[in-house]
Amino acid sequence: MYPWTWSRSRLGVLTALAFATGLSPRPALAQAADAATAEALFEQGKQLLRAGNAAQACPKLAESQRIDPSTGTLLALAMCHEADGKLASAWAEFISVEARAHNEGRLDREQAANARARALKPRLSTLELRVPPGVAALPGLKILRDGAVQGSGAWNVVVPIDGGEHVVEVTAPGKVSWRAVASVKRESDAAVLVVPSLAAAPTAPVPVDAQRWGSLEWTGVGLASAGVVGLGVGGYFLGSALNKKSESNQDCVGNLCGPDGAEARRAAVAHGNRATVSALIGGVLVAGGATVFVIGRQRAGRAEAAGQAGARFGFSVGPGGFSAQCSTRF
Repeated sequence: MYPWTWSRSRLGVLTALAFATGLSPRPALAQAADAATAEALFEQGKQLLRAGNAAQACPKLAESQRIDPSTGTLLALAMCHEADGKLASAWAEFISVEARAHNEGRLDREQAANARARALKPRLSTLELRVPPGVAALPGLKILRDGAVQGSGAWNVVVPIDGGEHVVEVTAPGKVSWRAVASVKRESDAAVLVVPSLAAAPTAPVPVDAQRWGSLEWTGVGLASAGVVGLGVGGYFLGSALNKKSESNQDCVGNLCGPDGAEARRAAVAHGNRATVSALIGGVLVAGGATVFVIGRQRAGRAEAAGQAGARFGFSVGPGGFSAQCSTRF
């Protein structure tokens, strides 16, 4: 079917050249091993292609060409890709073989490659990545086809391509990425894929707790904290007043008291007054601090969060002593 008359074995030549030029044995052995591997892959690829199994033959020939490039292997790979229906790859490889064979003085290969390239050209399928000017002007725009970057020179240009499905990905800073699959027929197809305008990427809202507080917010927190301390002091004096009142009962009958009872009642009244004053001051500070905090939030442009903020304050006196409640939500 194909003229498998060329040979690519150069193992003996490489070994002889290594000794003749005085190269060290290690590089020579490495080159020889590479040439041997390439030769084995080349032979396996030829056998598979002769058996009509191009799908398995082409990867072996491609690896042989990668390890130890030669015009003969490239010609075999082009024929394999043509048999496997990858016409664009085969066409490009035939053109490369034609140029290399011309430089090597191999007229037979040059003519054969030229004839195959001319015969394939009208059968090629093409793909155009059409990028509108507005999209092309996006800073940092990147277009990938099957994982390979397509530079701006390849945009809006009809290029030969192998048939099959080709994945196109488009990205740009601050934009939502776009992905599409272009299905191209094996022969004589002219596919066009238009890149649309990219939508702006959504910005994640900054959590309210992560926003920085200004001077008013910190002032409000400081006032409220001082108020809580005042409430605590008031609770202490209230508890002391109740204890002194209890002590006076041991030396008093009604409003008649002995010296110790009278002193205890005077202390109870004094401590009760201090508790009242401390509680009032503390309550005012807590309420005022919450108000200042909310105003600060509003002035900082966080009206929505401030609108949900609030403060509650209350205190009571009972048999169990003094209690105060303060709750704030933002």
